[in-house]
Amino acid sequence: MLFLAVTLGFFVENQREHYVEHQKTKQYASSLADDLKKDTLAFRVLKKSYTSDIDKIDTFRNMLKYNSISQIPVGSLYYYCEPVIWAKAIVFHDATIQQLKNSGNLRYFPTALQNKISEYDRLTRELSSRQENELYFSRVSREIMTGIFDAESILAITNALGTKDVEMLREKDIKLINKDTLLLKKLANEIIFRQGSWQYRLQQIIEPTNLAAIDLLAHLQKEYHLN
Repeated sequence: MLFLAVTLGFFVENQREHYVEHQKTKQYASSLADDLKKDTLAFRVLKKSYTSDIDKIDTFRNMLKYNSISQIPVGSLYYYCEPVIWAKAIVFHDATIQQLKNSGNLRYFPTALQNKISEYDRLTRELSSRQENELYFSRVSREIMTGIFDAESILAITNALGTKDVEMLREKDIKLINKDTLLLKKLANEIIFRQGSWQYRLQQIIEPTNLAAIDLLAHLQKEYHLN
């Protein structure tokens, strides 16, 4: 009888531990799912921004096919070059993943989910490190542009972006502080190179990471019956 009581007590305690672990894991899963929802929303915004700027530079490149750079209105030149002075970045909501890694509680998830979480963590860290390059090249582009365009004109067009006034400013022959043709061509080349970089980043880095987030979120929702 004593042996039976001890065995039963061990079984009950073991079941209780499993229940507590399951509840804790579900809480982690819910928190991670919330983080992933925020990340996927941020990805949509980032992708939209990249796509818009890539299209913008396509228009600029078509203009260069039929016009010398000196024939393009300075307002249009700035408008189409403007995207390169900004660094596009995404800030990941990784608090839950970091907590899982640091606490060792990642082991409570099924192996397949552990692998998906680890892979998403790897992809986000790679993307974050590449964003440092974007910061560097945006500074390089800004140095070129501030050596060409008058600061007041830059601010006027930047502030008009997204409004009806930008159409008028695009056709305006705004003031240049440097009309060096070689410097203008250097700017045009910088824009084309940056566009290629954005296309690569969007297709080969951002989109795979976004898809990994969507896939991980779907598996968490299915495994733990989350909304």
